[in-house]
Amino acid sequence: MDIFAEEHDGSPWVWSNEHDDYYKREWDDDQGQWVTTWKKALLTTVLQNEANIVKAGVVYRGLDPFEKAALKSFVTRREAQLSIRPTRAHPATIEAVSSESPYKRLDHAQDMRIVQLSPGTFEEPIECTLIDCSTEFEYPIDPTKQVQGSKYLTFTAPTFHVVSIASGEPIWYTAISYVWGDPSLVKTITCNGKVFKTTQNLYTALRYLRLTDATVNLWIDQICINQTDFEEKAQQVILMSKIYKRAWNTVVWLGEETASSSSAHGTLVAVRDALQYNTTEATMSADDFERFALPSPGAPAWQALGEILSRPWFQRLWIVQEAVLSHDVKFMDGRKFITWNDMSLFATCMIDNSLESLLDLGQPAKHEQSESGLIRIRKIDRMIDYEWTHPLQSSLLGLLVDGRGSRATDPRDKVFGVMGMTATPLHPNYTLPVTTVYTDAARKILESDASSLTDLLCCVDNQEPSENLPTWVPDWSIPRQTVSIGYRGAMQGIHQSAGDSKVDWHYHLNGVSLNISGFCYDTINSISTLAECILTDLIVRESPTHQSIMECIRQVSEHCQKQPGETSLFEAFWQTLVAGKDGSGVHKAPPDYEAIFALLLDTATGRSPSFSDQPTFTRKLNLANLEVRRPGRMYRQMQIAFKAAVKRRRFGTTASGCMGLYPPGTQIGDRVCIFSGGHVPFVLRQYRESGAYQLVGECYQHGIMDGQIMSTAGFIFDAIEIR
Repeated sequence: MDIFAEEHDGSPWVWSNEHDDYYKREWDDDQGQWVTTWKKALLTTVLQNEANIVKAGVVYRGLDPFEKAALKSFVTRREAQLSIRPTRAHPATIEAVSSESPYKRLDHAQDMRIVQLSPGTFEEPIECTLIDCSTEFEYPIDPTKQVQGSKYLTFTAPTFHVVSIASGEPIWYTAISYVWGDPSLVKTITCNGKVFKTTQNLYTALRYLRLTDATVNLWIDQICINQTDFEEKAQQVILMSKIYKRAWNTVVWLGEETASSSSAHGTLVAVRDALQYNTTEATMSADDFERFALPSPGAPAWQALGEILSRPWFQRLWIVQEAVLSHDVKFMDGRKFITWNDMSLFATCMIDNSLESLLDLGQPAKHEQSESGLIRIRKIDRMIDYEWTHPLQSSLLGLLVDGRGSRATDPRDKVFGVMGMTATPLHPNYTLPVTTVYTDAARKILESDASSLTDLLCCVDNQEPSENLPTWVPDWSIPRQTVSIGYRGAMQGIHQSAGDSKVDWHYHLNGVSLNISGFCYDTINSISTLAECILTDLIVRESPTHQSIMECIRQVSEHCQKQPGETSLFEAFWQTLVAGKDGSGVHKAPPDYEAIFALLLDTATGRSPSFSDQPTFTRKLNLANLEVRRPGRMYRQMQIAFKAAVKRRRFGTTASGCMGLYPPGTQIGDRVCIFSGGHVPFVLRQYRESGAYQLVGECYQHGIMDGQIMSTAGFIFDAIEIR
């Protein structure tokens, strides 16, 4: 039962701004009067085990004779194997498993531990024990349930448990997804009779997860993995996908509830119920909020939701694998629970109705986190669907890109933390330097799919050259600063700067350098910094956007007298400022953008036309038109395209008179190059001593994005070495 969606008689909940809560009025025949029910009061009556946390000793699914026989056969076979297997031992294990440690050595690469949390009240000391289990067992195909006459339609029972090594019995458990928190804030518990230190956040979670009348089975990485044993830690990372797939359910610990949690949860369900079938494209008005019985914009309930979505869990890297591979996920906020389905529908409704700004907490960083929380939930939901139909088929590069903005205590986990969802062979090793892990991952990507070269290079973003990290290898520990112009560009087909040529590359100097067939055709001769530009501010004199665009116009007038082909300077200018894309980022910029940009630019410069070759439009627009109907929708899309294109980039011109958007580290004298098989150009910087190049990053240069450079005189691909 979803405790945040109770509808006792189908009557709708109504929001009260005065009381910061939902209420409903119902007629009571016994009392002969209307009775008001407030949702906050209703939400306080929460069952302690509403999330169905797994209790020890409880059989959660009975086994039929075939399944019992398969399990017995596995246990017998395992016992025979262990009797002849040599003992595993290595220095790290021997040192870690001392008299003061709660751990004993795991015998098999497929073994793991379950923690049994003893019952107790909220304030009592926490005690737990560890039991060794195997993840190796999986139910085979049941031939008695195979569809007769078909060799393709078979039945395999899901394996939502592990097997106790001591008893050979199934062990069901709840996996916990959480944030470790500040490692300097520790609390003490008892584990296997030994003193054991946990982080404050996990300690608090254990107090809420514990039942008063029963032991519960949990999997928690901080306790179940010997964190001081690097070999065991690496082996358990390999098992992580199995651990979450085998779990009966997964609980996401968000933290303790706050005073506003109840109103936040009530609003979440109200949004889900009211907007999941709303197909109107128009922006919601104040009347719409009242009609849907939602809190008015600015109501505290929206900020309460923003507070939940900005919690650290939503920025954590490991959540992607944990949520995607689990089959039953619930969020836990103190003693309140939200189903994954409810959270997913809520995120979809908020994004589809452009309501993200309602979550503004008055702090830009916090607001950005709450918005990214919505986006991550929606993205993970799509990944769940893909994993269900294409298990272990997600590309390693795609997973690294999706997790780039996430937080990981160990930067190596940016790679190791996604390996459970890809078939690309990776072997976690926490003794390797971060740069080695990233370089190995880049090699694996190229070796598994040579055509992914351009996409990989497009991920190099705003990073300083490192002595140990080749410049063609993305530094995944640094969040992306720009919105990529060319990533997955081959699929979109928007740009094709190298025409229909094929990717051509090979390793050099033991894989440190990459030799790519390419052609350096231009040189940067002027560059300026674009501020955090917002298109709507273009018409505001003295705004950073206004000043930046005026400086760009000055550069164009000095360095760009003529554009390639028949393109006018005006068209090249506005196309450059949106990188030739529309607001979705997957289609070419529509011609309608031209009239809107002309209006904004003429208003900003105070003259019409702003460019001598600017076209005259038969249908005159004015600023008021940009607030209504089709021009309004087009203007909003153009704002998105503009923001994505110019974010953290620099506007510049080249020796050939072209203009473009370039990486933030671009300098005068840098070369512009296209690579064979590439769909966007790149900026390179030559090392004086060796003649090799540093990769600065991808760029947009108007006039060459559709392969025009391929037909110029003197064009020829040559080997370019990038270190």
